[in-house]
Amino acid sequence: MAMSTYMKNLREKVGNDLIMMPAVSAIIMDDEGKILLQQRSDNKQWATPGGAIDPKEEPADAIIREVFEETGLHIIPEHIIGVYGGEENFMVYPNGDEVSIISIVFKCTIKGGTLRINDDESIDLRFFAFDNLPTLHPRYRIRIECAQLFLKKTYFKINPHLDE
Repeated sequence: MAMSTYMKNLREKVGNDLIMMPAVSAIIMDDEGKILLQQRSDNKQWATPGGAIDPKEEPADAIIREVFEETGLHIIPEHIIGVYGGEENFMVYPNGDEVSIISIVFKCTIKGGTLRINDDESIDLRFFAFDNLPTLHPRYRIRIECAQLFLKKTYFKINPHLDE
């Protein structure tokens, strides 16, 4: 699914101007410890599955929905890897829409389904070994690195200049 009705209505009012967008993203590994990535249709880049949280939707429900819409997999969110925002999460979509994304990243387990391109947002879905990842935007690389190092501690970045 491309853009929700909510987002379409918002974009009709603000055009391409910058909006804050709450989102979710999934770190999903297979039995061999490889991570699932999707090659996006809009920019041809590899990314972790995920997307925007709909109004009144629980973040955990959003990641379950997004992963199924994009991959055909049924997943269970296990825990939060981290919460990400900042400069690395500013995006301009090919149509000119500007977004500043605040993304909650979940570590998820596959409980069923069949891996397949399930919508028009992906052109490829593959599992990659951590030491053989394709070229990734830094926002996805840090999420994957945090998942590898996860010690039951949620990641968040603090600006060291806030105390000044």
